Amino acid sequence: MKIKQFYPLLVLVASSTVLYSQVGINTPNPQGAFQVDAGKDNPATGVPTAAQQANDVNITTAGDVGIGNTVPTNKLHVTAAANPLRLEGTTAGVTTTDRLMVLDGTGVVKTIGTLGALSIPNPAVFRLEAPIANFLNGVAAGNTQVIPMSVIKNTIPGLTYNTTTSTITFPVGTYQMTFVYEAVHNNTGCTLSSYFIDFPLDAGTTRVHNTSSHVEGGNSIHGNAITYATTVPAGKTWQIALGRGISGNCAGPGMNLTGTATQLLVFRIGD
Repeated sequence: MKIKQFYPLLVLVASSTVLYSQVGINTPNPQGAFQVDAGKDNPATGVPTAAQQANDVNITTAGDVGIGNTVPTNKLHVTAAANPLRLEGTTAGVTTTDRLMVLDGTGVVKTIGTLGALSIPNPAVFRLEAPIANFLNGVAAGNTQVIPMSVIKNTIPGLTYNTTTSTITFPVGTYQMTFVYEAVHNNTGCTLSSYFIDFPLDAGTTRVHNTSSHVEGGNSIHGNAITYATTVPAGKTWQIALGRGISGNCAGPGMNLTGTATQLLVFRIGD
């Protein structure tokens, strides 16, 4: 009778010992609270070698998980000869708000700023596809003519372009804009061409001129690039146009604005 009373107590003690001991699968020598030796190659005693750990998964008493190692130094520590991590099913992020993931010198995953905060440029490219004959004919000095460009590339999130009105709508940010033009003005006496761009600004626009001299007549090929850096608020609109400056001596018909060689490059360089 005494033996029967003692047996349940013995089972209870044994069960408690099992519940609170280390657990090893395929190994009698677990290195943590729970370890799986998938290769069944760990030693019965001592610490497994790096090669033996390569097929192990170990959970320490601190709750750290080691994959390919038995002594993880982070909550998840993966060791592999190559390509230790693969993620499938991820969705596209938002470049203006999502942070970039990087690895430090020891392989620890960290985040740094957004593309905008890091001032990594995003380009948008616009191009005049066909030449415009008699461009700026009848346009007085100080006035502009719209240039109907097409979008070649746009990687700026939130930037849109209305091809009907040649109008860009900007997201908030800092931009570098370069307008490149090529033209011929063969009118008699035309030896000095003056043009300007009214670049967008926080409030209104700012005017930047370019003046170039050239020969008269059919060989009066001229061109240049006008570059400006600016900041704009969200929703700022700007119509692509080239204006006639006041310092030139060319007027009337005879100016042909060259297609494909006339372009606009917009870089968003930061917030």
